Amino acid sequence: MLLIALFATAPCGAQDLPDPGRRLSQEEQNADPDKPREADKARTGGSASQRRYDPQACENARRYYQIVCQAPESRASRTMQCNEAYAIYRQSCP
Repeated sequence: MLLIALFATAPCGAQDLPDPGRRLSQEEQNADPDKPREADKARTGGSASQRRYDPQACENARRYYQIVCQAPESRASRTMQCNEAYAIYRQSCP
């Protein structure tokens, strides 16, 4: 009897989720603030196209990468700090 009562009350706590196959109305699409909008993408263009090349920043990132990582097969070249320096270098120099 207890098992039947448990199974009978289980659906009562279920959430009312939308059908995944159904199309959203315009109001529902605009209600999600985290979703990027088409108009915002067109207005900003590409983020890579707006980023300008700065030779001084590139040179500084290259030097930092070389100082932190040392030789290619060294112990320092396998650290997280070296990985972060390489990521900064890749972002600064196209």
